Amino acid sequence: MGSGIFALSTRAMFATQAMLDTTAHNISNVNTPGFSRQQVELSTDGGMYTGAGFFGRGVKVTTVTRSTSDFLVKSANEAAGAAAADKTRLDKLEQLEGTLPTGQTGLGYAATQLMNAFVDVANQPQDMSARQVVLSRAEEFASRVRSSASQIEQLQAGTLSDMGTDIAQINEYAQQVARLNQDIASARGTGQPPNDLMDRRDEVISRLNKLVQVNTVEADDGSLSVFLGGGQLLVLSNKAESLSLLQSSNAQGVTVGSIGIVTANSVRMLDDTQVTGGALRGLLDFQNKDLAGTRGDLNDFVSSFTNAVNTQQQLGILGKKDALGNTIAGSDMFIGTGKATTLAVNLQNPQDVAAASPLIAFTADANQGTMSVESLTMIAPAGRPLPLLPPVAPSTTPQLGLTFQSPGTGPGFDVVDGSGNVIAANWVPGQDLVFNDGSGNPLFSMRIAGVPNVGDKITLQPPVDPSGNNGNARAMLGLRDRPIVSLTSNGSSTTVTDAYSQMIGNLGVKVQSGKTAASISGTLETRATETLEATRGVNLDEEAARLIQFQQSYQAAAKVLQVAQKVFDTLLNVAQ
Repeated sequence: MGSGIFALSTRAMFATQAMLDTTAHNISNVNTPGFSRQQVELSTDGGMYTGAGFFGRGVKVTTVTRSTSDFLVKSANEAAGAAAADKTRLDKLEQLEGTLPTGQTGLGYAATQLMNAFVDVANQPQDMSARQVVLSRAEEFASRVRSSASQIEQLQAGTLSDMGTDIAQINEYAQQVARLNQDIASARGTGQPPNDLMDRRDEVISRLNKLVQVNTVEADDGSLSVFLGGGQLLVLSNKAESLSLLQSSNAQGVTVGSIGIVTANSVRMLDDTQVTGGALRGLLDFQNKDLAGTRGDLNDFVSSFTNAVNTQQQLGILGKKDALGNTIAGSDMFIGTGKATTLAVNLQNPQDVAAASPLIAFTADANQGTMSVESLTMIAPAGRPLPLLPPVAPSTTPQLGLTFQSPGTGPGFDVVDGSGNVIAANWVPGQDLVFNDGSGNPLFSMRIAGVPNVGDKITLQPPVDPSGNNGNARAMLGLRDRPIVSLTSNGSSTTVTDAYSQMIGNLGVKVQSGKTAASISGTLETRATETLEATRGVNLDEEAARLIQFQQSYQAAAKVLQVAQKVFDTLLNVAQ
């Protein structure tokens, strides 16, 4: 009986000591990331049969378990992956927003200032200082465009760098999971779960999910197979695969990154859909959608505007003539208009600003109607010949006289030249007069205000002194209010200021949607983490209460041992 009570009290003290040790372990790791609260599982030792019945043999320690939930762990990991993707994308979007400044530092303002500079040129075509202002404003616009484009490309380079850093960290975490799988499988051979190793592995997988979304499948030996969200195997038992950053040039000549997986002899590129969450997903979305879309809008904005300016420049002539007395057509104001990064000003001399129109029109003094020439717009480049004008000696200015005649039927007019050839049949006031060459190609159009009388005339001729003509300068100024810019996002044309506002608006919508997504996913991550921590986290108040409980249990077991000692001593004294 004495040995029985000794064994009972000893086992009770051992079990209580195990619970005290585990409680101390919990308290020690209250601030350890990923730690799961542990508890000792006890069971009653089998009873010993005697003639008087079964006598209990006390308590035994079965195992030490950890408080966790696979479902809650996976839910928290999924929420963390989604939150990391949204936050990473938002951080990049906020940086991208700064590449398109607003107000007087914006590209729309610089483009408008370039157009406004033609006001002084139109007022004083011979003033070289006014022309120089045009070139200065053109250089300012090109400089701002290149600055915005450079910032966008720096963001692209930074995105590639972040992708490389994340991939290196993913590979390191995959190796850690493989090593922990090996250690856990070995420890499971003892028949007991290695709780701390399993916690450490869960924490590594949690960090891995913040970089790239993964799914896990547990094997019989306790190891976890890790798959990317799209199904690509990353870790199998104690072996880990490696991801790689692949860089290539897209159709626009931009170096972009994609994800590859290293195989035995090569690197195989993964489809972007196989990366379903984590910071890497956010970087891919930003690179392939947000950054690419903004870059495309910027290139379209610059290309549309500068090509319109170049076209109008080619429709005009310079204020000087060549050695033979011929007028000189204007050349492109901008070069490298296909991409914002290559935009530059082509003109260096203010005399090269084509302020003059190659053709002027005026009404005859003897006209009886209210007709006046409101505008004459060139359609064909100034370098092309105007076959409507009669050939004359170099010292003579060619002229084309137009007469408005009644067509005989209808309310309109037939416009004929001096030889009676019909230039425009049945023309109606309010419509533009369009003049074509012999092949039907439009050369220029004329807008007439008022109504002519039959027999009224208009004369067309080149300007005698191009240096004093402002026809093309006024047309340049008119570009400010014309729908000449078309963006990728909508395809419709609008004015340069409205187009830039649309660019900023498009980017602002992306930033706002990114903030909303990041806020929602961040809230879901917080709730999932709180729910998980409520299950596995250490509560110091509860642990303190358990310490008192286990202390009392230990003292009671020690008291039993003390009683057993006294009983044993009494038996010895009786035996003497």
